[in-house]
Amino acid sequence: MFILGTDTINPLLLNPIGIIIAILFLASIVSVLGWMLRLPKETERTRTATRAVRSVNKLTRILVPLLHKNETTDRIVALAAQMVQHRNGNVEVLAVIEVPFMLPLDARVEEDEKYALELLDRAESVAMQSAIKVKKRILKARHAGTAIVREAEEKAVDLIIIANTPVRVRGNVQQIDPAVEYVMKNAPCEVLVLSHVYTSDTQNQERETEKVGATAGVAR
Repeated sequence: MFILGTDTINPLLLNPIGIIIAILFLASIVSVLGWMLRLPKETERTRTATRAVRSVNKLTRILVPLLHKNETTDRIVALAAQMVQHRNGNVEVLAVIEVPFMLPLDARVEEDEKYALELLDRAESVAMQSAIKVKKRILKARHAGTAIVREAEEKAVDLIIIANTPVRVRGNVQQIDPAVEYVMKNAPCEVLVLSHVYTSDTQNQERETEKVGATAGVAR
């Protein structure tokens, strides 16, 4: 008969080294989780940045007046479309027909109406590149700036994006479009102006155009 010894190994016996390793491992996990979940300390700079981002995100109703048919106007339409693309916003493109004071306000001005439709169709094509469907509107008014401001007030828009094409250049001085200047001074909301840049090539092209026009006038 064999008698088992009384010295047996207790499986629950804890090893001091193992305890230390387990504590260090647990502490490292807690420190990593604390670092991941720790919020950065808010500063004046971060508060300013947050306010700026939030204010821009609120710009969901945008009015885009179409004053001229050029690349600068195309760019403001594209900019407006991209701004509302992920904000569930809307863009209205507005063409204003300025009716002279010697005509009644509801007078038929076929050439101007045709030009306004071309502006709207071109803007619609640009916006479609960003998969945005714009609202199109034509207004007749004595002054384009007044009509734009009134439309912004009635539609309670958040932002007007408008293209400035200087009406005259003298030396290095560019004169702002009167309609754009009026909107900047009287708009009920924020106004973003994208200005057309005149270069030497642009000025030379304008001079050639003036020469051709003057020649055609003499021929008549």
